Amino acid sequence: MRAALLVLFASISVSAEPFPLFYTDAKPFREACEAAEKGMQPLEQLVTGVTVPHHLLAVDLIAETLWLASKGKYERVLILSPDHYKRGTTAFSTTAKDFLTPLGRVRVDAAAVKELMKEPLVSESTLFSREHGVQAILPMLARWFGGVPVVPVTLGVRSTREEWEKLLPALIRCVKGKKTLVVQSTDFSHYLTQAEAMRRDAETLRVLAAGDEDAIVRLDQPAHLDSKAAQWLMMRLQREVWGAAGVVLRNRNAIHYGGRPDEPETTSYITQVFSPQTIPGVVLPGKRVCFGGDTQFGREVAVKLAKSSEAARIEKTILDATGGAPLILNLEGVMMTEVPAKLKHPFQIGMRGDLSLAWLKRLNVTAVSLANNHSHDFGETACAAMKRDLQAAGIAVLEDGAVVDLGDFRVGAATDVENSPAPAWELLKPASFEPWKSAKPPLFAFLHLGAEYAAAPSIRERQIASWAERAGAALILGAHTHRPSPGWERGAASLRWFSMGNLLFDQNDPRNSGGLIEVRFLDQGTWTARWLPLGNVFAPAVVK
Repeated sequence: MRAALLVLFASISVSAEPFPLFYTDAKPFREACEAAEKGMQPLEQLVTGVTVPHHLLAVDLIAETLWLASKGKYERVLILSPDHYKRGTTAFSTTAKDFLTPLGRVRVDAAAVKELMKEPLVSESTLFSREHGVQAILPMLARWFGGVPVVPVTLGVRSTREEWEKLLPALIRCVKGKKTLVVQSTDFSHYLTQAEAMRRDAETLRVLAAGDEDAIVRLDQPAHLDSKAAQWLMMRLQREVWGAAGVVLRNRNAIHYGGRPDEPETTSYITQVFSPQTIPGVVLPGKRVCFGGDTQFGREVAVKLAKSSEAARIEKTILDATGGAPLILNLEGVMMTEVPAKLKHPFQIGMRGDLSLAWLKRLNVTAVSLANNHSHDFGETACAAMKRDLQAAGIAVLEDGAVVDLGDFRVGAATDVENSPAPAWELLKPASFEPWKSAKPPLFAFLHLGAEYAAAPSIRERQIASWAERAGAALILGAHTHRPSPGWERGAASLRWFSMGNLLFDQNDPRNSGGLIEVRFLDQGTWTARWLPLGNVFAPAVVK
C-alpha cells in the first residue's frame, strides 16, 4: 500500500513539474514584441486563428502575427505544430505539463488535454521539452495572453489524411468548449534556392487564396510547407467551427534577414490570420490594388448619382472596401461631352465625360479596361476621344489584346464579345495571347467573356483562361456577365475568378451583384488575392 502511494505521489509530482526553459535569453523575444507593439495595432475583428513560423530567425513575424490577435478575449489557445524529430509514439501527441519561458510561465489546460487523449491516436509525450514548433511561440503567448491556458498538439510528419479526419472531431470539441485561438505553427518551403522557394510559395499562396483543403494534401512536404497536417486541420477547423477564412499577412524568405541571394537552401514563411469577419485591407501589410467588374456612369446610374444621398452611399460602399487603394475596373460605355437624346438602340451606353472622370477620381481609379462590348457603342472616333481624355486625366487604358505595365505588375486585357460594328462572339484565339508572352511577371489578365447572367464559366471560358495562363498570366479575372462567380478556380499556374459581376451598373436584380478582387504584394515578390463581396451597389437589398 505504501509503495503504491509513493508511485502515485511520484507521478503527480512529475506531471506538476513544468518543462524547463528551452530558450534562456529573453532579449530576442522581448525586442520582437516591443517592435510589434510599436509597429501595428491589434485587430478589432474577432481573430479565431493565426499561422506563424517557428524558425526564430523570423521571430518578428511570430510576434507581429500574435500581436494582431492580442485584443481577443480567449479562454484557451490550441497550438498545432509538426513533430519535427518524430519523437511521438502515436500520430499525434500532447502534454499536461506547463512550460517555463523567458517571458513567463505558460499554463497547460490539463482538462482539455485529458479529453483530447480519449482519441486513440493522441498520447502524452515528453517531446515538447525540445519541440521548437511549440517552444518558439510560447514566450509571446506568455506576454500577451498571460493566464490563458494552452493545449499543445504535435502532428506526426508522416500522419495521413485519414488520421487527420479522425483527430478533427476531437479538436472541434476542444475549440467549441471555450473561446479559443488556434495557433498553427508552420514554416513553409524548405531546402530550396530563393527563386525555387518563391515559385513553390506562389503555388501555396494560390491554394490558400482558393481555400482548397483538398489541394493541401497534394502539396509537397517540406518543399511547400513542413506540416500539411497543421494547414489542413487549421482550414477545416476555421471553416466548420467559425465559418472563417484565412488572410495571408506576409510571405518572406530567410535571406530577408541576411545571407547570400544565391543561398542553396533557404526557408520561407507565410503568416495568416483567420476571422469570420472581413479584415480591412488598409490595416494589412503590403501594397494593394483592387479590381472591379462592370461599371458605367450613364443611363440610370447618372440619375442616381445626381442624388447626393445616393452618391454618398455608393462612394462609401466602394471606398470602405478598397480603403482608398488603386482601383482598376471594366468601364462599359463611352464618355462624351453630351450624350445624344436619341440612341440607335436601348443598350448603347453613353456617359457624360465630366461626371465619369470625377467619379473615377473619387474612387481612385488608376486604370480602366476598354476591352469590352460597349467601348465602341458610338464608333471608333468617340472611343479614341475617350481614350485621350482618360489618359490626360492620368488614368491608364487597357485595350483589347494589349499589355500595360503598371509598376508592380502587368495587366493584359482581351474581349471575347463585341457589339459594334455588329454583334460578334468567340473572338479570342490562342494567338490572341501571343504578344503577352514577353511581359515581365507578374502578369494579370483582365478578360471580358462569358454569357450574360452566368455565374460559372463554361468550357469556352476555361479554355480562354488556359490560353492566358500559357501566355504567362498568373491571375485571371473576368467581367461581362453581371453576376459574380461563387468562388475561385485554379489552373496549373494561375488563380482564376471567372466573373466579378457588376461594380456599378443600372440593374435592380439582386442577383446582378458584384464585388472586388483585392491583390496584395508580399515581401518575397509574391502576391495574394481575395474576394470582397459588395452585393448590388446600384440597388442594395433592403434589410427587413
